[in-house]
Amino acid sequence: MRLLSLLIVTLAVTAIALMPLGIVLAQEANPSRILPEAVHSGETFDVTVTFASPADKMNGIGLTDLAPDGWEVTLDEAWCTPNAEFVKATGNTAEFLWYGPFENGMTLTALYKVTVPDDAELGMYAFDGFLEYYAGAEGPFVENTTGGSQVEVGERSGIGVWWIVGIVVGIAIIVAAVLLVRRRRT
Repeated sequence: MRLLSLLIVTLAVTAIALMPLGIVLAQEANPSRILPEAVHSGETFDVTVTFASPADKMNGIGLTDLAPDGWEVTLDEAWCTPNAEFVKATGNTAEFLWYGPFENGMTLTALYKVTVPDDAELGMYAFDGFLEYYAGAEGPFVENTTGGSQVEVGERSGIGVWWIVGIVVGIAIIVAAVLLVRRRRT
């Protein structure tokens, strides 16, 4: 709640301070999320959100991204490019704040990690989020995050129970053969 209050106050003060500039926004920031296609219960994976400054003097930028309910988010200012001024992880919510100003076309990237619960059921899970910012005296502008919006929790692949049983049986056969050969030599 503090981060959200700080964001609102920062955005308001910045807008008032830059009103004389009269900058008009010509394009959008286009925040886009990158997710893996499939994950497994208990797995931790990276989520990346990138966007570009749509105008000179883009500032007071807040990004909120939501993982599925019950999933845990971790983050760090240093994982962002450029480093975010403030970050906050609360349960499944990742919040980032940059002050700027940033020049037109500059790319900003937020990275956070998500851990799937150990008891997550198989299926599709949705992510949601939005970017809020000012561009000079214009704004606030709010854009929904596009790109990856779902991830599938699938069954674990790799060495299964039958592979382990096969390996153990194979080792037992080799040991028995070695013992049989040794016995015949004596």
